Amino acid sequence: MLLHPENSKLVVTLVYHYDELVNYVKRHFGDQHFAQDVVHDVCIEIMERPLGQPVNTPMAFLRQLSRNRAIDRYRQQQTQQSHVHSMQDTLAQTHEVDGERVLHFVQRLEALKRIIEALPPRQQQVFLLHRLHEMPQQEIADALGISRNMVTQHFTKAMATIQRAWGAQA
Repeated sequence: MLLHPENSKLVVTLVYHYDELVNYVKRHFGDQHFAQDVVHDVCIEIMERPLGQPVNTPMAFLRQLSRNRAIDRYRQQQTQQSHVHSMQDTLAQTHEVDGERVLHFVQRLEALKRIIEALPPRQQQVFLLHRLHEMPQQEIADALGISRNMVTQHFTKAMATIQRAWGAQA
């Protein structure tokens, strides 16, 4: 993969200041692994998407991009946890459901969560925005700075992977 020269400078800056960026995210969000995942997401984003204009202050740009990705990831995790807890609460309140069925449902839900978390970052992002947040594909394309066709491709690949993995677990 050949990087745009401006993106190459940012990747070099990111690699050189990796620990500093991880610590920056960790200070705001409190978790080392979360911070590392965010900085990795930023690196992938820089490598996949050319910048539209030159970056005069690479560290400030990387910090802001890292903070934005951290906020996105944090919101995504909170939404997932909220849905899982909501489903668990609903099941716990249903008197006619026996414990074995509840356990089976929770296990299947956790398996689905692991499958989604194992998707490549862009596929995961598109899948969650479309399915969980119910965003139209054009809005996703605009938000991610990619074409609607790429959104469709990422979503289709995510669905195929989920269906394949889900079928293998059945």
